Amino acid sequence: MAGTTTDLLSELKNSLHIPLNVSDDDSLLNDYIYSAKAYLNNACNNDMSLDDRYKFIVIELASLFYQNRGTAIVTKDFPYSLRCVINQLKCSY
Repeated sequence: MAGTTTDLLSELKNSLHIPLNVSDDDSLLNDYIYSAKAYLNNACNNDMSLDDRYKFIVIELASLFYQNRGTAIVTKDFPYSLRCVINQLKCSY
C-alpha cells in the first residue's frame, strides 16, 4: 500500500543512504517521487497506489532518477528487475 509523501521521502532517503536530518535535497527528492508516481500510473494506465508493489517501484524509480541526475550521466534503460515488476503490473491491470 502507498505511504504518505513524508513516508516515501523517508524511505527514499534511507534507500539512498541520506541521513533523515539532512534536508538539502528534499525538494528535489519529492519531485522525483512525484515523477516516479506519474510514470508508473501512466505506464499502467491506472492509479497503481493500492498495489502492494507500488511503494517499492516508486522508491526504486525515484532512486534511479536521483542517482542519474545531471548531464554527465546517461542511463540507457531501467534495471532489468525494475522493468520486470513494472511489466508485471502493466499486465495485471
